[in-house]
Amino acid sequence: MRFLLLFVLLLLTVNCFSQGETWVKTEGEITEINKHRGRYMRETAIVKFHLENGTEQLGNVELSIIPYVGSTKSVGDTIIINYDRNNPVILKTTLGKLLSSYGMYCLIFLGIIFSIKPFLKQRKN
Repeated sequence: MRFLLLFVLLLLTVNCFSQGETWVKTEGEITEINKHRGRYMRETAIVKFHLENGTEQLGNVELSIIPYVGSTKSVGDTIIINYDRNNPVILKTTLGKLLSSYGMYCLIFLGIIFSIKPFLKQRKN
């Protein structure tokens, strides 16, 4: 019965986190890079790309960085981006899309793995 309840809860979380967005993969050119310094260093880039119908669009995307070094991208480089078909202003890089899509599942999985050990110790006693 416990395993059935756990299975139903996992299916419920999968259903709650799926949002049904349609992403289109395309290539864009970086026109400007902005560095944001504060508690954490971030870099965002303004990217020029073409939509499916051929119109040119500008968007802002966060670049993945190496700590204390920065991004490996520079102005004029081309990057692969994903944009939302319904709202093409929303951009994500391939790594950013992967983390936003499956990051919560990884955290749930790690939480289950790390919380099993205390239950097994309690069951032995």
